[in-house]
Amino acid sequence: MSTRGDLARTAIIEAAEQLFAERGIESVSLREVAVAAGQRNHSATQYHFGDRGGLVAAVFEHRMQVVNERRHRRLDELSEQGESTDLERLVGAVVIPLVEVVDETHGWYARFLVRTRWDAFAQSVLTDVPALSSFRRAIELIAGELPGPAEHRFHRLDQMNTLFLGTVAGWEWQRHRGAPTAAPDELCADLTATCTAVLTARARVLDPTGGVA
Repeated sequence: MSTRGDLARTAIIEAAEQLFAERGIESVSLREVAVAAGQRNHSATQYHFGDRGGLVAAVFEHRMQVVNERRHRRLDELSEQGESTDLERLVGAVVIPLVEVVDETHGWYARFLVRTRWDAFAQSVLTDVPALSSFRRAIELIAGELPGPAEHRFHRLDQMNTLFLGTVAGWEWQRHRGAPTAAPDELCADLTATCTAVLTARARVLDPTGGVA
């Protein structure tokens, strides 16, 4: 059974998820989060999380812990089946668990993740969070299947992550608006195929004369 403190903590996390998603990490005060969570004590956020960094980490891990567990299970299954080198299935192991959690929770999580992706403060807080262990594992396996030098592989993985998070965030937003959207399994299949195509597309490099090599 959840205690009163547990319920307050969850309310604060979910209020922060929405406010951070709507306005950005730096634009939301801890007091505003407490008020939005219905806490009479406006210092409740500091009481439960200490500071902004603690709150950002808590919002991130609140749902990512579930994503992390599901990703590890998928990666374990691929290993058991001898398919840890199947690039499209590795990409699916990244994509599918997050889409599932976003679909199940009907929150603001994907849009929160997009906010953290290009926020220097959030990135410094989230660098070593345990809930990213499955993502790091998957990315290492994916990188091992890509051709070319390390900088090329990094660039393609960065493109994939931008496409992946942006697409899921857009899908989440469209559902909130009541707009027509793809079913979760359709989104997973299409996004997995598209991300795989981004990773494997032939490199086209501009030469100094303006042509394409």
